[in-house]
Amino acid sequence: MKFMQKNQNELSSMQTLQQETADSVLFSIGETAQMIDSTVKTVRYYDEIQLVKASFVNNRGYRFYTTEAIWRLQLVKTLRELRFGIEDIKKLLSGEIPMETSLDWQIETLQTEVQALNGMIAILNNARSLVNHYNNDSKKNPSPSLSYLHELVHIHKQNQQNRQQFVITKIEEIGFMSDIPAEWKDAFFYYFNKFILHPGKWSAKQLMAWEELKKLINSPEFIADLQSVEFLFVNIAQHPLYEAKEWVRLMQSIQKRLSIALKKNYEPHSSYVQAIADDAIQLYSHSNAASNSKEILQRIEAHIDKLETKNFKRSIMLCSILSPEFEQLSQRDDLLFRGLRWKLQQI
Repeated sequence: MKFMQKNQNELSSMQTLQQETADSVLFSIGETAQMIDSTVKTVRYYDEIQLVKASFVNNRGYRFYTTEAIWRLQLVKTLRELRFGIEDIKKLLSGEIPMETSLDWQIETLQTEVQALNGMIAILNNARSLVNHYNNDSKKNPSPSLSYLHELVHIHKQNQQNRQQFVITKIEEIGFMSDIPAEWKDAFFYYFNKFILHPGKWSAKQLMAWEELKKLINSPEFIADLQSVEFLFVNIAQHPLYEAKEWVRLMQSIQKRLSIALKKNYEPHSSYVQAIADDAIQLYSHSNAASNSKEILQRIEAHIDKLETKNFKRSIMLCSILSPEFEQLSQRDDLLFRGLRWKLQQI
């Protein structure tokens, strides 16, 4: 009797859903996957990460989709084919990022990839020319072309020491944070040093991104943007609540919790993210800070706003190409910033 009642309730729910939408039919997940030329596994995954939720799930866990949901799935499929990332698609569908901005970012990303491909083509063309040169001279063996190819690739690579020296020289040149102890400079650049200046070989795409990042860092506009965000951290370093090493440890703890929040798809206003935001406020405060929470949040929001410039966004995108870990860091920071903004709006 209970089983029959449960089935009747489920049927009623499906009928209600059909009546409340402009759709007259619900499609199974198999039919949906076939309609968008994808797989059931992919459609199920998009539901699990809350990218495109199923329109209805019955008591057996079977997913059903309306034509509107299928249209959104087709849009996601098209965006994925255009190399959009999952997080960018989420922000686009939610309206968090305007379509124009999202398209601009993707165009820039693809342009960077094109530059990387052109760089590889240039290397191969040079190697091909060498092969022709040796083949035309019967007295020479063409085998050195492989050695030459290796040398060409090596020339285009920047090792860790050179990258570190470039950053150190630039910091000294512009006098960035010249009034704070060295250990606090290390704290400020902790994740940049860890993910961007780490040892290891880079792909051609990463090398091209590094070359563009160097040009960006050298630009007067970027230097001005960088100096505009210095003030908040200088206050932290000059009037610290913690030792620099402890500050880094607490920052790492916050990042780990943010990673969990992203995996579980927690919203910025969730109690979990808001607890992280509370700890972040403490982390970004200093001993001379006012005790008024609204004033502290306003100061942090002003700092966040300064990170919204075109140059900073471009630098983050380039760093994300250089390091998947940095891209994940950017996603975690974005969730934290949205949590802090939400908290400020509630005061």
